[in-house]
Amino acid sequence: MLISIIIPIYNVELYIERCLLSALNQTYRDIEIILVDDCGQDNSMVVAQQIVKNHPNGHKVLILKHEHNRGLSAARNTGIDASSGEYVYYLDSDDEITPNCIEVLLNMSSKYQWVEVVQGNTMTIPKPPIKKDWRNIHTKNFPEFVNSNKWIYSHFYGMKKDQIPVNAWNKLIKRKFIVDNDLFFQEGLIHEDEMWMFFMVKKLNSIAFTSEYTYIHYITYGSIMQSGNNYKNIQSTYIILRKIFDDFDDLHYEYFKKKYLRVLYYEMCSINLNTDESELYHSYKTLVKNIIRQSFKRGKIFFALPIYILLMPQFFYKSFVCKQFFRLFTKL
Repeated sequence: MLISIIIPIYNVELYIERCLLSALNQTYRDIEIILVDDCGQDNSMVVAQQIVKNHPNGHKVLILKHEHNRGLSAARNTGIDASSGEYVYYLDSDDEITPNCIEVLLNMSSKYQWVEVVQGNTMTIPKPPIKKDWRNIHTKNFPEFVNSNKWIYSHFYGMKKDQIPVNAWNKLIKRKFIVDNDLFFQEGLIHEDEMWMFFMVKKLNSIAFTSEYTYIHYITYGSIMQSGNNYKNIQSTYIILRKIFDDFDDLHYEYFKKKYLRVLYYEMCSINLNTDESELYHSYKTLVKNIIRQSFKRGKIFFALPIYILLMPQFFYKSFVCKQFFRLFTKL
């Protein structure tokens, strides 16, 4: 069974050797490795091409190149289009996988032959506190196999339950499931995995978990996710929230309430306190009004009423008392 490992590459000269060798040295041999050159400014591709040339498994590597930089989402989509494996596995180029990663995940998929996604376990470096290690399956009370969309929903949205890791990487996914459900990534976002996972969960009926470590995730300070680009973060989250609320489902209204209203409150506090971008501010206000309007139409009055506080004028947020309150809220 052919497995496609997709690795987007952009300015990772310091890490690409570690990442690529971890894929090339897998104990499971029937793999293809798709490198997507997203036009970085360093020597990442020079290093990668040298490794491919000298490695005995270099013939398993397919190198694709974008005409210009398009971002992580586009690179993953390019990899999907070019892949020929029955399963797809996303690997970020500043991380690595354990030597038996694909073998472990594939054994789980063989055990449960109709499973659509197999979730591996992640070791994060530096190691976070146990309560904050949300990627670690050891900390979660998950069964080995679940065949229930309702269970998957509740463990993606439920804030008080063990949650399924949001990241797209470290999941062995049936390619047919991705293509048939149009589960491609939207370009231009920072938190692309969040929106991708939202739409995947709507379609996902079966998932398996392994507590065996298959992925090593490195917290890379200075990366896009760690750089604290406040405007880009708030803008990306706005796009995600807008698309999610446009796709509301009455059956799962409470799940949206549990997960995404918290995000909306947080971002509205952030934009009122920390940015003077009027266009983005008005975009969020329009989104809030649409959510309230849509909720009233569906008879979700008690869902809509608490959201009215977000329509208060911006000077209210910046009054001394409210500023202290909202800073405490966003910190929590």
